[in-house]
Amino acid sequence: MLRSIPRAIWAAAVLLLALRLALNLGLNPGLEWNYDERRNGRIADNYLAGRGYVSLDPERKQLRPDSFHASFPVFVYVAWSRTGLPRHYLTLLVYAAAAGCYLLGGLYVQRTLGYYGLRPKVAWAGALLWALSPGVIYYIGAFWWYENLALPLLIVVVYKLLRLHGGRPLRLPDAMLIIGAVVLSCLLRGYLLAVYGLLFAVWLLMLRRPAPLRPAAWGLGLGLLLALGLAHTPILLKNYRLFGAYVLSNQAGFELLQGHNSITQGRFMFDWDERQGPFDQYVRAHIPQLDSLNQYQESQARARLARQWVAAHPQQEVQLLLRKTGLFFSPENFVADAPRTPWNLFTALLLLAFGAAVLLTLFGYRGLRFQPHDWLLLTPVLATWLLSLVFFVGFRWRFFAEPAWLLFPLVVAQRLGWFGRNTAGR
Repeated sequence: MLRSIPRAIWAAAVLLLALRLALNLGLNPGLEWNYDERRNGRIADNYLAGRGYVSLDPERKQLRPDSFHASFPVFVYVAWSRTGLPRHYLTLLVYAAAAGCYLLGGLYVQRTLGYYGLRPKVAWAGALLWALSPGVIYYIGAFWWYENLALPLLIVVVYKLLRLHGGRPLRLPDAMLIIGAVVLSCLLRGYLLAVYGLLFAVWLLMLRRPAPLRPAAWGLGLGLLLALGLAHTPILLKNYRLFGAYVLSNQAGFELLQGHNSITQGRFMFDWDERQGPFDQYVRAHIPQLDSLNQYQESQARARLARQWVAAHPQQEVQLLLRKTGLFFSPENFVADAPRTPWNLFTALLLLAFGAAVLLTLFGYRGLRFQPHDWLLLTPVLATWLLSLVFFVGFRWRFFAEPAWLLFPLVVAQRLGWFGRNTAGR
């Protein structure tokens, strides 16, 4: 596979890798962690100091059990600290791993486009566009986010599932790669359980008819479920000891209320925890016992308040869903600590092309129609859009929809004959 890559692509890969690492180190010369992981790092420090999985609540001025974010990074930080190595070494290691995944993602974008019949030069051009897209190269890619590991792995998994749907036999290395990529991604980012859950549900439904593929497909699905269950068991047990409930984290209730109230604009609220802010006052007016609740109880109370608000305000909820949909498909990108960012021309053109490709296919322009394997490509868009409706528009999880925004218009353009015919086939 690597031997077939043209020399010009190797040169471009070196330049892109240098640009990516220059941005990483230039924007973070102190090799610091982002604010979510700093909190997880403090939990790890408290655990190593014998205090348990706790963090300092800045409002209550006390140490409280904390399982707000994913627990797996906390386990990693505990293990890393026990090695005695400085934490900035871990920062560099994550940057290096993300850079490797960046190149891997570009390679599998090219292979995915090739599978859809695009000529190699066009497929490599598509890979270059992905590598230079705003979220990948800067808005998220330039910063220390675990999404930079998980997005390329999603691209690899979608390609592997496409090939399996096309009739390729399931080999053990592919099965291990798929399971490993999904488990690691879900441990780092819990919301990807929803993305991969829907992706595999679609894939298994697509394999109802070709009977020879079904046993291997269901075996892969069951193996993945088993691996996910085993990987998440320590987290469930830890949180049961902390809160008396088997939960992966306590974040869901907080985020659900952020997305369903009379104050929200449908996006992440940077002032959601400001004591004198309008949102905090709204929460305290409806949950007067807030300060006496532990984190799990508070999450449950906030989720209950969100459900009550939806039931009491159906018209506002519909308007909010429409606003979230508009935000999700807006040419805006995410930058840490920025409540709003300017519209990006690249993202705007990408969305216009994606919308045109979907509409042309829906209306059957020049015989266009959705192919069964298109749904694998489009499922991450659907999954992250639904996540945005259930919670709010989070630009880091919208990040996982962006590859399809680029790839699907190129696929439709190929079907319209704009790029000529790939005589090599699939």
